[in-house]
Amino acid sequence: MRIIAGQFRGRTLSTVRDLTIRPTTDRAKQTIFDILSNRMEFEGIRVLDLFAGSGSLGLEALSRGAKEVVFVEKSRSSIAALESNISALKCEQQCTVYPADVFWYLKHMRQAFDLVFVDPPYKLEEIGTLPSAIYNSSVVNEGSYVVMEHSKESAIELSDASYEITRKAFGQTIVLILRTKSRYLETKDEEHK
Repeated sequence: MRIIAGQFRGRTLSTVRDLTIRPTTDRAKQTIFDILSNRMEFEGIRVLDLFAGSGSLGLEALSRGAKEVVFVEKSRSSIAALESNISALKCEQQCTVYPADVFWYLKHMRQAFDLVFVDPPYKLEEIGTLPSAIYNSSVVNEGSYVVMEHSKESAIELSDASYEITRKAFGQTIVLILRTKSRYLETKDEEHK
């Protein structure tokens, strides 16, 4: 696994040797960042990487100009690989690692981000509720982007009232690129029903 573009381009990242962990492929990552590059500037943005694993997505955003990345991961082996990658790239000042459960983090943190990556284990029981949990948390504002990967078999709950939705398929993987809509507009729509 490597960094595709930006100041760390070509640098190889450490990963965890664990068959239950499925890092984003370089092909999927390239497509995700091509789409995002056409919709947003990376320079100076704040990024949240949920189920961060070895940090491939967050570190790619940092390489392309993000100001800060917060990584949330609870696996000790993944945190070790993530911290090793951050150290190798010498970007400790721009990175924060939370060794926490993602749902706990979403309920308790009061900090909004411009871009949120969500790469959960495909067998995660609550995977379908992640888009609404993120939308109803304080980690996104109107216009924030949320990029989520899931299996074709996963039942994901999505609301057109909450997000503008783009889907891309890569074999058995679906990548959702979501842009948050205003909570104010959603409230108004409910009042008029």
